[in-house]
Amino acid sequence: MILIIASRKDGASMEMADKMVEIYHFRQENSDTFTYKNYKLLFIDNLHIYSDMKNLDDSVERVVFLSKHSSSAGVKSLTVHPVGNLRKAELGGFDNVIVPSDPEGMGGALRYIKDNYHENYFEITFEATHHGPYLEKPSYFIEIGTTENEWKMDGIAELMAKSVIDGENKKYSNYVGVGGGHYAPKISSYFFEHEINIGHIIPKYVHETISMEEIENTVKKTPECRGFLMDVHGTKGRVKDMIGIIADRMNLEIIKI
Repeated sequence: MILIIASRKDGASMEMADKMVEIYHFRQENSDTFTYKNYKLLFIDNLHIYSDMKNLDDSVERVVFLSKHSSSAGVKSLTVHPVGNLRKAELGGFDNVIVPSDPEGMGGALRYIKDNYHENYFEITFEATHHGPYLEKPSYFIEIGTTENEWKMDGIAELMAKSVIDGENKKYSNYVGVGGGHYAPKISSYFFEHEINIGHIIPKYVHETISMEEIENTVKKTPECRGFLMDVHGTKGRVKDMIGIIADRMNLEIIKI
């Protein structure tokens, strides 16, 4: 079963969830739970990034969090990203702890958005791994940024809702993204042009502090990881060195872009 989490404290989350119920005729089980085929849509009162997700039912295969995207620079974006912290946990989860990523789910949703959005207002992109909650199921956030104006734009919440349900999950090779800024522009561009999936993404702003063990963990928490997709100019030397060692040790590929 695929669990979809909507937070009543998050306007974009509620817009997407309401569209899901409307479009796919989710059946209401109780005040918080709706079901459709292999999907369960759960409404929670708290913000999902701070919620306790450690003891999910064994029937849950993966988790999708519907969310707003906050940007201090006002970036208008439709994004997906893996969950966890590669530095101090400032927004839920635990310091330097990541959770299993969902490369196929993220990839299917983001490609659906790209294929079905035909305007220039939004950037369509990955974000680097960041924020909570902590959980032990493959998961990702799908987000609309960055204000209520964007959440309520005609067709946008519907597009995002459809991307979760109708996005086609491809059995491509899975890679850890490395380098670049928070929105990983080179990694996102390469993804759209090649038959690959992306799991965790290690942005440049954590390269001074990330450890060998943490990089290895991004591989372990990216299912069936084949290697690294590296933005060469956006990757610091110490991380390049560590990735070279890890790739040799774990027999992983490095794609340099």
